[in-house]
Parts: sequence; structure tokens; C-alpha cells
Amino acid sequence: MKSKKDASDRDILNKILSLMESQGENVARNIHNQRVYDNKGLMELLNIKYKYLMMLRDKGYIGYSRCGDKYWYSQADVDLFLSRFHRLNCHLYKCKSS
Repeated sequence: MKSKKDASDRDILNKILSLMESQGENVARNIHNQRVYDNKGLMELLNIKYKYLMMLRDKGYIGYSRCGDKYWYSQADVDLFLSRFHRLNCHLYKCKSS
């Protein structure tokens, strides 16, 4: 069972994240020494549109965590996605590995 403290900590975190978003700080955040991205930050990082990000998520190409209506992508999720995507492209286009 969650305590009142857990609920209030989550409320505080959500308020902080909302304030950060309103200030335009969307690219990346460090939570517990791990970089995480929200939808907007990841779209900016990868230079992709929301519908494409949604497709990547829905098809399981990129890992994510969900808290309420917010999606979060860890740096590990992003690195794994990029690694898989690079290997697939190299296989399809006969890239030389370094």
C-alpha cells in the first residue's frame, strides 16, 4: 500500500516537471542519475514527428515508461533503439562495421 508521503512525493515531482516544461526545459532531465526524455525532448533529439514516435512506441521499437498520461524514455531505451536501428540499416544497406 502506498503511503501519503509517496503520493505527496509524486505530486511534487509532477509539479516540478510541469514547471520545467512551461519553462521550455524539454530536452532531457536527470532523474536518479539517469537521463530521461519526455515525448517533446525525444522528438527534438531524434528530429521526428509525434506520429512517428507513437508508431515506434506502439510497435515496440523503442522502450518507454508511462506515468499517468506522460511517456518517459530513458537514455538506455534510446541507446538500444539507436543500436538496433543502426544494425538493421547496416544489414539492409551492407554497411561496413567499424
